[in-house]
Amino acid sequence: MYGQVTWYENYKYSAKIFENLLKDTLNFAAATDLSFIGEYEQALIIWDRDEDKIFPPNLTADEEKYFSNFKAVNAKDLILEKAKTEQIILINEAHQQPYHRVFTTSLLHELYKAGFRYFSAETISNYDISLKELQKNKYPTINSGYYTREPLYANLIREAINEGFEIFGYETTRLGNDDSSGINLREIDQARNIKKILDKDPKAKILIHCGWGHIVEAPYPGWGKAMAGRLYEYTGINPFTIDQTKLTEHSSPEYQNPYWTSINLDYYAMFVDSIGQIFYGPQKYKQYDARVYHPKTKWLHGRPHWVFENNRMPYYIKEKITLTFPCLVFAFIPKEKKENNDAIPFDIIELKNAADKKALSLIKGQHYTIVIRDKNSKEQVFNVKVN
Repeated sequence: MYGQVTWYENYKYSAKIFENLLKDTLNFAAATDLSFIGEYEQALIIWDRDEDKIFPPNLTADEEKYFSNFKAVNAKDLILEKAKTEQIILINEAHQQPYHRVFTTSLLHELYKAGFRYFSAETISNYDISLKELQKNKYPTINSGYYTREPLYANLIREAINEGFEIFGYETTRLGNDDSSGINLREIDQARNIKKILDKDPKAKILIHCGWGHIVEAPYPGWGKAMAGRLYEYTGINPFTIDQTKLTEHSSPEYQNPYWTSINLDYYAMFVDSIGQIFYGPQKYKQYDARVYHPKTKWLHGRPHWVFENNRMPYYIKEKITLTFPCLVFAFIPKEKKENNDAIPFDIIELKNAADKKALSLIKGQHYTIVIRDKNSKEQVFNVKVN
């Protein structure tokens, strides 16, 4: 541990997060804290407070006519087909949306089979000591990054390592992001750091999971170019860029993209027209190559349905709790917890009272170390096997 903060101090009770929210208008940070403890619905609500209500409720007639040319296909199948000929894939996320990390995780096994061998994510610390710790441990800790403190993001990194990907960092380590003319130096550093992989391995196939606008290939207002545009400029390789942030749910209709509202599917989808063009958004607004549609969340076992994807299952812990409520429940992989007290939990839930019916999201047949902490800092620790 490089600082004085203990692992559990990175995870706050929702009541404390809301208490701080009254004093602080930085709702994005509060939404991120809520996502860390699995409070997905509240994270969406808080995040949207700082979003602009920029979308009309419905598509225009021209937008609807244009979109009608596209037919839904399975997003994973299309990406894996593209992977046969692509060298670099950039896929983004909204940082309040662990949902997007679940989808990227679902791609790892088949992308590795397709020859992708290098993986990085925006959150991975590119400072030498943190990166070497991650590569040595083969699992993320509190020191590995910021967003990786959210369990599904940590699991994305963990699964990439388990598949055999070489993990690297690409984030800038400079303090200032802009030069005097407003060019975003962070985007330049990110692209150059990715290019280093190609310098040592020109045929490398690379998967990058990043945030928001870093995948934009077109000129980016105020930045000059985003990371994707710089990467194309420096390498001559046109990355396949996939957006997850537009066709995904928000907390309420006034924040919702009307394209998402017009779709009603129960699977991850992309949209392709009769000549093979993938839908990337409005016809005259191409920033990247494709958009992925995420179905509306259903609630199962007190959790979003997608936390149980990728071979996970519900596991109830409430009857084993002897502490007072509310409490935070952390499920650790025993080996990781034994080796490093700062290992990221495999899952986290907050149980607000004795009637709270949330289940942990765990893998059948695996052992876990359960750590429960109440508001008085009392701990209960025991091991379980998921049957």
